[in-house]
Amino acid sequence: MNIDPNDVQAGPEFSLGAVFPARARPESLPSYARTVEAAGLDELWLVEDCFLSGGLTMAATALALTERIRVGIGLLPAVMRNPALAAMEIATLARLHPGRFTVAIGHGVPSWMAQIGAAPKRRMTALEEVVTTIRELLRGATVTFDGSSVHLDGVVLENPPEVVPPIVIGTTGPRGLKLAGECADGFLLPEGCGPGFVEWATDAATDPGLGVPAERVVYAWAGIDDDAEAARAELEPKISHWLESGLYPEAYRRAGVEDPEGPVDLVRLVGELSVHGEAASCAAAVRRFAAAGATSLVLVPVGDDAAGQVERLGTAVLPELRGTVV
Repeated sequence: MNIDPNDVQAGPEFSLGAVFPARARPESLPSYARTVEAAGLDELWLVEDCFLSGGLTMAATALALTERIRVGIGLLPAVMRNPALAAMEIATLARLHPGRFTVAIGHGVPSWMAQIGAAPKRRMTALEEVVTTIRELLRGATVTFDGSSVHLDGVVLENPPEVVPPIVIGTTGPRGLKLAGECADGFLLPEGCGPGFVEWATDAATDPGLGVPAERVVYAWAGIDDDAEAARAELEPKISHWLESGLYPEAYRRAGVEDPEGPVDLVRLVGELSVHGEAASCAAAVRRFAAAGATSLVLVPVGDDAAGQVERLGTAVLPELRGTVV
């Protein structure tokens, strides 16, 4: 689709995508990927959570079954794979599907990483080492590196990609965002990061010498429904769970929540953090994220019919963004 930036009042490039639900049955991915492409969206993003479905395997499937959309993995835990192996797999998919693949790398959930014996002593250092070495390998460099978590001796890919895929860092903290601007192609923000947070994150990731990171991907909950109250009611439990987790202090602050354990205005938060309601309201929310600096807004459908939500994005919301009528 590649939404016209003049329509969304964004920067020079802006794209809209959807997430394949993390707990969806893997065998439903082929149909879902085709639905995303047929709807006219630009991107399909895949979630690798322990111990659900493998991100690289899902990406290979989705890329093979579609022709146009970009596919992203959000995210690969940094220490789960040796960076040489990760680079081999990423390079293979990038060669098979040039220009259609993006990978986010992050810490991974600490309890899961401890559960598999892959919890680094220095998480931020490990993330930097993995991202740096993978990017160097993808560019065809011979890499020798002896760090705290990464140890490579003269490793070089036999088949580096001609079109090097973007590698972004999944994070919400100031140190991670700074790293995303210094050693990656940008960042991936999870659900709960509204336009105010996107602006702050962009500033935090902007390196004085390198400028604004090219890739600024944001997940956002979505409920497309002509009954705005019904959509909001379905989204409120997601917001409540997000607050109860206590994992996103900066996102809470940027959303105007002083105490996530105290009373909060859920109606306001749903409006701030999600894309919901009828088509015009959804389009207006997309424009807010774009204006805040997101280069890709990836919607996370809420409810039992994720594919139906994607179809409604295509038939109702995209025409609003294009300024056209179906």
